Amino acid sequence: MMYQDTYFVPKRTGTYADVLLAYGLATLLDRLAGQAKGAFAQPRLTIADAGSHYEIHLGEPVQAKWLPDDLFFRSPAPFLTDRRTEAGEVPPDTDARDVDQTWERVRAYWESRKALRGEGLRGTDLEQQLRDLEPLDDWTIVAFLGDWRMQAMDIYNRIVGQWAKSRHLTVEHIRAILRGFATPEGDEDALRAWRKAAKGMRVQETASQLLNPHQGKGLNEPKANALRMDNIKDRPWLEEFLKAVGLWACMIPRRVVDTGDWKAYVLAPLRMDWRVHREVIGRFRRYLWNERRSDETSLKSDITSLLLFTRAWLDYVEAAAQDNVDFDADPAFAAPEKVVAGFHVAQFKLLSRNAYTMVNLSFLNLPRWTGTPSSLAEVLTLKEVIDEHLAVIREIDEARSDGYNLLRLYRDFVAGNNWNAFFEFAAGYSHEIIRRYNAGERWVPTFSPRRLRRLMMATNKPLQPIVENEGFQNVAYAIRYSTVVPQSRKARGLDSLYEVRYGLGAELKRKATVRDEFIVALSEFMQSYNQENAQKLENTGQQMRRNLRTTDIEEIVRLVDEYGSEVVAHLLIAYGYAREPQEPEPSQEE
Repeated sequence: MMYQDTYFVPKRTGTYADVLLAYGLATLLDRLAGQAKGAFAQPRLTIADAGSHYEIHLGEPVQAKWLPDDLFFRSPAPFLTDRRTEAGEVPPDTDARDVDQTWERVRAYWESRKALRGEGLRGTDLEQQLRDLEPLDDWTIVAFLGDWRMQAMDIYNRIVGQWAKSRHLTVEHIRAILRGFATPEGDEDALRAWRKAAKGMRVQETASQLLNPHQGKGLNEPKANALRMDNIKDRPWLEEFLKAVGLWACMIPRRVVDTGDWKAYVLAPLRMDWRVHREVIGRFRRYLWNERRSDETSLKSDITSLLLFTRAWLDYVEAAAQDNVDFDADPAFAAPEKVVAGFHVAQFKLLSRNAYTMVNLSFLNLPRWTGTPSSLAEVLTLKEVIDEHLAVIREIDEARSDGYNLLRLYRDFVAGNNWNAFFEFAAGYSHEIIRRYNAGERWVPTFSPRRLRRLMMATNKPLQPIVENEGFQNVAYAIRYSTVVPQSRKARGLDSLYEVRYGLGAELKRKATVRDEFIVALSEFMQSYNQENAQKLENTGQQMRRNLRTTDIEEIVRLVDEYGSEVVAHLLIAYGYAREPQEPEPSQEE
């Protein structure tokens, strides 16, 4: 048998089943190389999307001496246990994870965290003690597989357990895997030869819907053009075993609080270094389960998953950059959207009392926000952008119809780089800001112009000349000091001096479809804005905001003629209802 340094997983299904298989093969190769060479001499491993297939590349070829006849190779996937597990049921030489003990540790951690809230933990011994109580970062996989209503634990354990029960065939298993994935097309002969050698064991396994989302009882066709009520199709056990191994490397289950649904996010790579992948996904998982909130909904789960993965990647880059690594020379510092395509998402709903059913499969693209960070300062700024967007999204109430619509628009933006959706979101969120201030909230999270500008620099450079235009900035300032600023001051019991212009954003959005009507509406606002400034100055001797000039409307007209009224209007609303934390409030006429 010829050994090589690159192996291939064809994309046969177009679903996350292919990803699980690729990550399972990568895990096996990584463990095999590590066991043969030791942790310090272990070759580098990468996993890459090559279009029709995934490529798993080792820094050196697999060698025959890595596979002696007496090879002891423990299953990379653990066996799961719970209170129903009988003594002796765990296969020998197999790691085990207990579902009940996992939940006990999670509850203990959250109770301790809640009890210590407000104690000023940072930098203290209590912070380290709390960190020591943290469950393993992959505990949600244990909880997901161990939820008896998922009906996944028994078949998962049967798949994993057979590896240890067929210990005498370990080398045959691995050789068959290596031969079967030696070419992009796969090698069916290797599978047939393995079946002959694997006498006395279960060579076919039920294709569970968890590992094979394209297959399920009643839906066994590649296209939804026929329903068949026969049994779920079987798959080769070797492939199902690799999928069971792979889910521990790339699946992130999340529980949707408001509905009780499970959502499984499976990371789809573009080109990932294996060591970096493990570090980033571990941090990402911790972010997600620390994100646990009582208002976590399906839409918010999708949005925060995308934003928090991007943040986890930037955290890694920030930590590595402390060593003064050259950003341009090291591919590990690529933007996250260049190493990860996004997430396959499966939603499981409790349609009966005893069973979850997969009701939806989708794909979320990673936000294309980061461009190519070339310095540590840029990385830190990008993290600030993400934190700002997270703050806005977390406080939107999906139970309200307008909140649901806002989150839907934002998801279209963040997962599809759809700037029109963002502009629609910004216009709708302008109502949300004013409504919440009216309801008595003292602070409502909003975007800041500086960070909006940074976002556009990375993803929508054609719009950059608009937002950098002085006239545009001055008009956006006037909108801000006619809406969110006075309303915010009013909510905090401060004298705002000026009246709040309710509905201004909606009016500008409505008029934006016709150029001349938009220019007229904006001119009327600018005239009334300056008039109010003059009246307040005359009556009180005070002026807390600066005047607009004739050149400002001239600049806006020029931008409208060049970019269109809708683009300019949407950007004015987005920037006008943003906030600048340290923006000066002038006390005299400028």
